[in-house]
Amino acid sequence: MQTRNRGAETPRPTRDGFRWLLALLAVLAAVALACLANRLPAPAPETAPGTAFSAARAMHDVRVIAAKPHPIGSQAIEETRAYLVERMTALGLEPRVRSQTVTLTRRNSADFAIGGRVRNIVGELKGSDPTLPAIVVMAHYDTAPLSPGAGDDTAGLAVALETARALRAAGPLRRSVLFLFTDGEEAGLLGATAFFESDPWRGRTGLVVNLEARGDSGRALMFQTSAGNRALIEAYARTAPSPAADSLMVTIYKRMPNDTDLTSALDRGHAGMNFAFVGHQMAYHTPLSTAAGLNPASVQHMGDQVLPLVRDLAGAERLGDAGGDMVFADLFGQYLLVYPSWAGWLLAIAAVGATFAMLAVALARRRVAWRDALAGAGGLLAMLFGIAALLMLALRLAALLMRGIASPYALVGQAGWLLPAMLLAGFGGGALLLDRAARGGRRWPVALALAAVGLLGALLGEFSPAPLVAGGAAALFAFAGFGRRAALAGWFAGAVALVALLALLLQILLPSGAHALVWPLLLLVPATALLLFAPARAARPAGLAAMALSAALLAGLMARSGYDFFVMVGTIFPAAIAPFVLLAILALAPLLWAARRLRPAGLVAIAAGLAVSGAAGLAGRTPSAASPELVEVFHVSNVVTGTAQWTTPLPDSRGWARAALARDGDTPRLRSIAPLSRDDHWIADARPAAFAPPSLTVGATAQGGAHRIDIAARNANRGRSMRIFLKPSVELTGIRLMDRPVPGTLKAGIWSQMIFHASGEEAVRLSLTAVRPGQVEVRLAEVRDGWPEGSRPVPLPPHVIPYRRGNDSVIVTGRIAAW
Repeated sequence: MQTRNRGAETPRPTRDGFRWLLALLAVLAAVALACLANRLPAPAPETAPGTAFSAARAMHDVRVIAAKPHPIGSQAIEETRAYLVERMTALGLEPRVRSQTVTLTRRNSADFAIGGRVRNIVGELKGSDPTLPAIVVMAHYDTAPLSPGAGDDTAGLAVALETARALRAAGPLRRSVLFLFTDGEEAGLLGATAFFESDPWRGRTGLVVNLEARGDSGRALMFQTSAGNRALIEAYARTAPSPAADSLMVTIYKRMPNDTDLTSALDRGHAGMNFAFVGHQMAYHTPLSTAAGLNPASVQHMGDQVLPLVRDLAGAERLGDAGGDMVFADLFGQYLLVYPSWAGWLLAIAAVGATFAMLAVALARRRVAWRDALAGAGGLLAMLFGIAALLMLALRLAALLMRGIASPYALVGQAGWLLPAMLLAGFGGGALLLDRAARGGRRWPVALALAAVGLLGALLGEFSPAPLVAGGAAALFAFAGFGRRAALAGWFAGAVALVALLALLLQILLPSGAHALVWPLLLLVPATALLLFAPARAARPAGLAAMALSAALLAGLMARSGYDFFVMVGTIFPAAIAPFVLLAILALAPLLWAARRLRPAGLVAIAAGLAVSGAAGLAGRTPSAASPELVEVFHVSNVVTGTAQWTTPLPDSRGWARAALARDGDTPRLRSIAPLSRDDHWIADARPAAFAPPSLTVGATAQGGAHRIDIAARNANRGRSMRIFLKPSVELTGIRLMDRPVPGTLKAGIWSQMIFHASGEEAVRLSLTAVRPGQVEVRLAEVRDGWPEGSRPVPLPPHVIPYRRGNDSVIVTGRIAAW
């Protein structure tokens, strides 16, 4: 008996061009929706109403504060602190400067301890009932070395100050609003840790709104909340005129190693929210982060969200119970769709249940063949891993062509080219595999091609297993899922069933992020129903137009979310946007199934994507004003041996670093600079500098059956920080820094390190305990701004700029103590 497969008899429209036209219109609509989602408000002028937020007014503060770099412990940060105190005083906030010593340990840090003397600034906009828990608006006022920090975090300071001005202009609120400007965020969240650990006002905290940046443009994302965020999200939803938030991002961020000042508040049980814009990351922690480069529209977008939110929360009688976590996402920046987790379960069950019910009925009625459904599921996985392999190949091609560029921001600088390159390559690969699924053919050429893409991606530059794994997985699924020609209805239903299965799994594992698959699944269900139960209507213009509309909405959602993920991680891990590309292609599949010219269009798109990626790599080799080459050359003086070296981790392509190293006549060579760094550096001998020896004393005393090692270190050259390196011959425990306990053990025979910021000329004290006889070698490195006086200048080529340690002097001394 023959199987009746009505889905395979899907009629085709009279012209293939109509399908292409609808697909093109769907893609254009998706792009338009993504542009709508990322549209920024016009900056409000200085003449805006006093109760409104004005980016023009906020930019006045940005221009003053971001005039030059001001890292913790520097002379410049004193000027910044004085300006902020003056501004807060003028706003009636009665600022107080809190000087505190703080020590901590941080995950993902090479230092066994981080410490510093911080000077937080806190002011209060008094409410009508100051006894109520207050709203804390927080930003940090230190910058990364050599970065003026217009984005990170002067923009946050300016938004906070303008928010304070607007709140004051509107009259008293019920709750007080505390404005906390922290010191030492870039050094390891020192100021925020000090405030929430021991500040007298820490107990007044009701809720924290933290303002950050990872660039100097783009929309301000609300990317992190505390657990049980129902009340927070409801307040945000009713106040944000142009919301930019997604609970998927919040869910993922919780599992990432990134930290901001809000981490210190959350660790101590406070509720809070985090805002940041992340566009143009070339400015992140670099000299490009200037007031002239900061986008005022991004400042306006942050202020438009923060001011009404703080006003609403500060006027509330109750801040609300924590409740459960909410599911939410903005619909193209126009509206925040919010619902509780239990409603997410209902949506997931409805979408998944409808998908599997339709497939089961279609199989039972023999409207589709089960082999076609399996081919759809396998083909979709082949497409996912194949697209991921192509995206990684495109990025690694650009990186290979940039080999020898010293700047770690080289790829970030070409993000504007890499995004279209990856979209072309990803959509091209998806189109090729979709065409193969529709037309059938031998399986092994497709599998070999996918494996070759993965192998090539793995071998470009330094070996990476990720492209190889992706290409191998794509090849296996292609071999299993391709071969025979599949009918559209069965293939599409099988592919959507796989999406449903993954959506259910995501709902179980990440309930607050499962909408990333549940919403697309809901948009795929109508097309699935049409193809399974009304194939004739599906093939007519009206049916195709309906599926094109659904595809446009789905692709628009994917473009909106995919763009945010690309901005955050696309130049590091481009495979992160593969699921978004895949779902957009799946939505377009009914329009392009077995379409003529799909295969050549896919080949052209892949070739164009790789060509654009290669062009981006070549362009990245030539520094420009928009994408300069960032270099580091610092001076190391050893006051014990009387020697000095010029040092760089990697010479730049223009030869400036080599010339800077060789300025005193020596030839640069690659050598170890341990313990200052575990990586080899290029060094050349330098003329000794007239630095004063930092003070370092190391002593050991017997205490019962153990020995206590006491170390005291003191800067002598106005250094902004110091590092202490220890290499014991036996394990050391009982670590205390500035009389505060530090967890952990220092292992024998290897260098361990700690850092202390803003110590000034006061002593930094470290004590440890040894239970067996031994010795410890100690090195102290004082870090100060600027090369030694009298250093011969080496002019920088155009578009080559120093960053990070690129203008530092490091003064090293050492001692050995035995017991």
